Amino acid sequence: MRKPYWWLVIGVVWAAGGCGDGATLVSSPGVTSTPMLPWPTATIRAAPTFVSTPTQTAVPPRRGEELLGESWEGRPITAHWFGNGPRKMVLVSNIHGGTEENTHRLALEMITHFAEHLEEVPSDVTLWIIPTANPDGLAHGTRCNARGVDLNRNAYNDADSCPENDWVSDTYTTESIIEGGGGEHPFSEVETQLLRDFLDDVQVAIFYHSMAGMIFVTSCADHPPSAELGGCLSEATGYAFPEEGWSSYPVTGAMVDYLAYRGVAAAEVELTNKVDTELDRNLDGVRAVMESVDEIVSVL
Repeated sequence: MRKPYWWLVIGVVWAAGGCGDGATLVSSPGVTSTPMLPWPTATIRAAPTFVSTPTQTAVPPRRGEELLGESWEGRPITAHWFGNGPRKMVLVSNIHGGTEENTHRLALEMITHFAEHLEEVPSDVTLWIIPTANPDGLAHGTRCNARGVDLNRNAYNDADSCPENDWVSDTYTTESIIEGGGGEHPFSEVETQLLRDFLDDVQVAIFYHSMAGMIFVTSCADHPPSAELGGCLSEATGYAFPEEGWSSYPVTGAMVDYLAYRGVAAAEVELTNKVDTELDRNLDGVRAVMESVDEIVSVL
């Protein structure tokens, strides 16, 4: 009697339908079977995710320090700046070195103040502060630079209409005449050359001295922007602004005369003594000028 093979057929069917790649095909005797290969598995890759990053606009810095150059003896002459407006306003201290040392300290105090109060600098102004234009004189305790030249008597003023302020070799102070105090020729000194070049595009320049307790502008004719600057400073600081200007001795080759002839609003602020910095009143003056800079430079 032939044995039934139906149960083998069921086994084959069941084995072929098994799950998993390792399923084994069971066949009946004498039957050649074709192995059942596993269905290929598709690999599904996740679509890349793009995260948009907002474009960042670079914000210009609002303060810094620039090396203008070096003095005759190699000391640095630097300028600190605050704000980034189109109006260039420069405060120059200590052009007379060690004899006006308090103007150096005043500049350092103003640098500290504006570093902590950048909001006081209007958006249309870049304020520059040069703490010492005469570092050699400051180091040696002298009015002149290391070559014996008065840096505020070394500018070229012969082009204006006032021969009395023209550059000369021998210069005056309240004490005496300084032979060769004006230098070998206008802008003969590295320090005044640095100042001249840096102030080439300035709109407002203020020089700090001591100790007349007054404000002075160009000694040659009328220069309305400088006069407007002097009046603004006087009103804000309380320093006198004498109409007759400086009259104690002849002043030749001065930087304010040079700048005024070039159209720059320029003034000198004289502290009341050679010790105190008088910071508060001079900050008042700087703030007032910054707020009025457009009116000062555009006056006719």
